[in-house]
Amino acid sequence: MKKLRTRLVFILIPMLVSSVATATEAEKSHMDISKYPSHTCSAPTRPVEPGSLNTQSEVDKYNAKVDNYNSKIVKYTDCIQKYVDIAKNDIKKIRKKITDAIKEANSQ
Repeated sequence: MKKLRTRLVFILIPMLVSSVATATEAEKSHMDISKYPSHTCSAPTRPVEPGSLNTQSEVDKYNAKVDNYNSKIVKYTDCIQKYVDIAKNDIKKIRKKITDAIKEANSQ
């Protein structure tokens, strides 16, 4: 059993290292040898609701702030979705490598 674990370590480590380098070059990936990165998306600041809007000008200014926020929130959620999609793809690649390694070890 110890011999099998040693063999798996020597098989898995080079496979994972080479797959990380290949994946980042060939496809979008967040994988890195040291750690998985956090997203870099910037959340917009919600406009402060005024106590009261007394003039049409105040209403227009507030509505412009809300429109600007809504535009930024769409970009933010798109950024988060892109990060999540890439992360899910990385997980899929890792699971495949694990499955392949287990199949190889079991065939020996």
